[in-house]
Amino acid sequence: MSLHATPHSFALSAGKICLALLCLAPIARAQDAIRPSLAGESAAEARRQSIDKIPYNLELGPIKFRFSATMGVEYNDNINLAEDASAFLPSPTGPVLVTTQKQSDLILRPQINVNALWPVTQLNTLKLDLGIGYAFYLDHSSYDTNSILINPGSQLSFDIFVGDFRINLHDRFSLEQDPVAELALSNVADYGRFQNTAGISALWDLNQAVATLGYDHYNFISTTSEFDYLNRNAEMVTGSLAFTPNSVMAIGIEGSFVHTYYDQNVLNDSDTYSGGGFLETQITSYLKLRVAAGYQVINFDNTGLVNDSHDLNDYYANALLTHRVNSVLSHSLAVGHETQLGINSNFIKLNYIRHTANWNIFYHTLLSTELFYEDADDSGGSFVPLNGVPFAFNPFVAEHIHRYGGALTLGYQLTQHVTLGLRYQYTQKDSDQPLRDYQQNRIALDGTYSF
Repeated sequence: MSLHATPHSFALSAGKICLALLCLAPIARAQDAIRPSLAGESAAEARRQSIDKIPYNLELGPIKFRFSATMGVEYNDNINLAEDASAFLPSPTGPVLVTTQKQSDLILRPQINVNALWPVTQLNTLKLDLGIGYAFYLDHSSYDTNSILINPGSQLSFDIFVGDFRINLHDRFSLEQDPVAELALSNVADYGRFQNTAGISALWDLNQAVATLGYDHYNFISTTSEFDYLNRNAEMVTGSLAFTPNSVMAIGIEGSFVHTYYDQNVLNDSDTYSGGGFLETQITSYLKLRVAAGYQVINFDNTGLVNDSHDLNDYYANALLTHRVNSVLSHSLAVGHETQLGINSNFIKLNYIRHTANWNIFYHTLLSTELFYEDADDSGGSFVPLNGVPFAFNPFVAEHIHRYGGALTLGYQLTQHVTLGLRYQYTQKDSDQPLRDYQQNRIALDGTYSF
């Protein structure tokens, strides 16, 4: 199955959808009630009360803990994102016949989750969320986790409320190895990487306007030698100013600057500038919309060995619609056009559409579904790593990618402390470059015990 849609037609369709949704937004009225402050003591007290309702299962003095343990088993019919095929590929010494073959495996995934909360004062709270796991490959032990895995979403966060300001200090980190999260990758089983984002953000609530400003330092460290060339740092500054004409709408401007620099001189260092506007509106009590659009510029220093001299001047746009239909069904739809830094080149332009839904059909059972489609264009470089070998393609041969798939997840509350989960996930990638297509089926069963 192959799907073909140009970025222009995709963006035009998305724009029509967003325009139609915006026409449904309620007209702002001057007599709307003043919305609650997002900063001050009332917001801090509301957050404290919501935190008090979280079912923590251990207290040590003022610190509350929640512990849980998960044991999962997964069957993956294509752990290395490959196809069963052969092709002649160019290399520095001439064409080389390369054969790729899918690998399947049964993987054991034990994991421990820790959530900790320390109300330092009545208004200021320190929070830790941490998930630590491991992956055992029964047939391909060379792919076993090098040390540990740290779940995305793990973080240390400290909220400070001072007058009309809400200040957040944070450190968000993950240690992963699953390559399917990166759409530019094929023929890779272990994409081990540690990512850490540490910084500070401040929100200033002026009632009729909300200003935010943040700074983050980002680190990417590969845990496999094949991807050492991706090791990098980034300095990120973001800001926004939102006006609130009524209690159900916010409209404003946003901008960011990112300076990215690599440890090795393979990919190009870059400066990214972006700016635009956004609108958030509560269309009805059950329907919420956020749209944003603007312009993005990425300037590369063009000194890396990747031999890609393309800079970026392009728009970005995204829309998120969330809808609670009734007590049984809630779902969300996201569409967008964005640019990401490349794995084998300067950048990748991406068009996407994603749909998620939660179905509360049966008692003590939660069913969720996910569907996605991605259309991407690589800016083109002079090499693509394949099984650890950097094959030199002709300069500026850009890869065009279609990727689509979905997932079905079933969760069942067996007892007060035990939850069972079953998940099936399908992913397919179609590429216009040789030996870079793949299909992957994954099915996983797990059980979680909350102490």
